Amino acid sequence: MIIVFRNNSYQQSSYINSSRSVAGGFYNQKEKLVGFMSLREVNDSLLKENAKLKQQLGIAIPANPLKDSSYSKTIKLDSATEIKHFHYIPAKVLNNSTDQKINYITLNAGSLQGIRKNMAVISSTGIVGKISHVSEHYSVAVSFLSEKFKVGCRLSDSTVGFLVWDGKEPEYGMLTGIPQSVKVKPRDSVYTNGYSMFPENILVGRAAQMMPGGKYKIYLSTNFRKLHFVYIIAEDVDIERQHLEEDSTQVTP
Repeated sequence: MIIVFRNNSYQQSSYINSSRSVAGGFYNQKEKLVGFMSLREVNDSLLKENAKLKQQLGIAIPANPLKDSSYSKTIKLDSATEIKHFHYIPAKVLNNSTDQKINYITLNAGSLQGIRKNMAVISSTGIVGKISHVSEHYSVAVSFLSEKFKVGCRLSDSTVGFLVWDGKEPEYGMLTGIPQSVKVKPRDSVYTNGYSMFPENILVGRAAQMMPGGKYKIYLSTNFRKLHFVYIIAEDVDIERQHLEEDSTQVTP
């Protein structure tokens, strides 16, 4: 499965033009004021996350440690070994919408911090979106809460499907593509399947209700209404050191 996203040209143009340089500074000042007013709530969130980090000390690194700064995954492709390196770049949310057909998130990290277009964005609890535009100091991400944004997912039994937003409530997504023979129970966990821009095994949410047409309403694990900090995922791939430096440039000594 892949992430599919098509921009509404008028809305994107209008938003992106307002999110560059001047607007970036405006959102920065706005966020400082809002951040001050919600400082206690943010601090509580950070304390909880720090507590989880401390609990991980001395414990073997899990398959997908969101709280760690980086991890690697090795995959065998034919005769070559592919190693994916994931690095998490922290960023602060400066502006965030949840009530539009296509929602955007402005972040205080840009190309100078290594941010590039199409990088996946996650929170400490789940998926968020992907980077759509980047300047030196700021970046804009398309939120998962956008029409035609699809995320490849799997259930705990490895059944795959994909998740979309129905354009209504920012707390819920819609899981589709699940065979009728598979029975999804309430509170069943849903994870990314690794076939898209998101690394695999990131919690997406939990099943909340079966809907008509074999669809399932999913309670999202990310609270988009209270999004303060995110991680932007930089992914590097080494295919057995690019096939041993292209067979040493095919030169025989």
